[in-house]
Amino acid sequence: MARLTDRGVAAIKPTDERQQIADDNCKGLSLIVHRTGRKTWSIRYRVGAVHRRFTLGEYPVMGLAEARDRAREAMADAQAGLDPQGEKERAKADTVAAVVDEFNRFHLSKLKSGKNALGFLNRSIVKEWGHRPVVDITKRDVSRLLLNIVASGREVTANRTFAHVRKFFNWCAEHGYLENAPTDRMKMPTKEESRDRFLTDGEIALFWAATEKMASPYRQALRLLLLTGQRHGEVVGLTSDEVTGDLWHLPSARTKNGIAHDVPLTEAALAELASLPRIGDSLLITTNGTSPITNLNAKADECLALMVDLAGCEIERWRPHDLRRTLETGLARLGIAESLTDRITNHMSSQPKIRRVYNRHDYAQEKREALTIWAAHITAITNPR
Repeated sequence: MARLTDRGVAAIKPTDERQQIADDNCKGLSLIVHRTGRKTWSIRYRVGAVHRRFTLGEYPVMGLAEARDRAREAMADAQAGLDPQGEKERAKADTVAAVVDEFNRFHLSKLKSGKNALGFLNRSIVKEWGHRPVVDITKRDVSRLLLNIVASGREVTANRTFAHVRKFFNWCAEHGYLENAPTDRMKMPTKEESRDRFLTDGEIALFWAATEKMASPYRQALRLLLLTGQRHGEVVGLTSDEVTGDLWHLPSARTKNGIAHDVPLTEAALAELASLPRIGDSLLITTNGTSPITNLNAKADECLALMVDLAGCEIERWRPHDLRRTLETGLARLGIAESLTDRITNHMSSQPKIRRVYNRHDYAQEKREALTIWAAHITAITNPR
């Protein structure tokens, strides 16, 4: 054994043989000097009748004082019947990918929005750190991930990713996978401002002409967003089972607020549905028959470029969700009550709860009349003759 000092540890030179130098000031602690010159701290202890050894850290990243503190903590754990090496091995087994699977099994799978949250986690932390132990992820790792998303121009995506990642790490801390969530005291990457973009009548005319040049099913998807005012995910996930005659029934499992919803289909909307190529058995807006289209945001940019070409001037960028706002704005201009528009778009959170409880009228005829007025307005804009 030897009394190790900071200066002595730094001065020890490698030899042709691996050296193990025990510290007489800390029971169980040894300095390992490898033939390559690398130095590591090792501790030997016993749990019951089993002798164990594991590496505490590497010198000089871990100095002598810290190594002694860590060794004493490990020895205390061993005397209490705990196995420090076993805990370390379990931590290595708890990779980000493995813990995300457990998070999904025990928590996300029970939520209506769980599939969407799992998608964010798979595309971000599983893709970046799937093989790494969850306990090794630092605040700097999370920050760098989010900054890269912001730098790519996806500010809103960065905020949504952060929200899901924060919930994941909070769950990990709550269930003992780590002591503290690396997202503690972190803020949203960017400040979001509510959008107020909608298409004017002139832009609607350009939009309709531009979509005429686009391939199916993207042309129909964009037009149905404008004609029905439903949410992006609801439109692209449309199935033949949901359509009966001139009525589209959205089940509660497919709506954002979990409220089943009927959407009257105007002649214009039915014409778009009829023009869709049938590829799969059920999905209508698909290119492979097995999954809905996923790149409608990019197709909106393609549509915008066509609109610019037609107009010969710059046009402010719009997103698919802005078509929903265009319908809401347009119905207001056409004299449709805001409360009825909220029922058309299934924005029922704006309705007082007491009214929702006692007023069970479905407003089917009123919604149909309002959407027919809206479709006629679009027809008048796009085909003045």
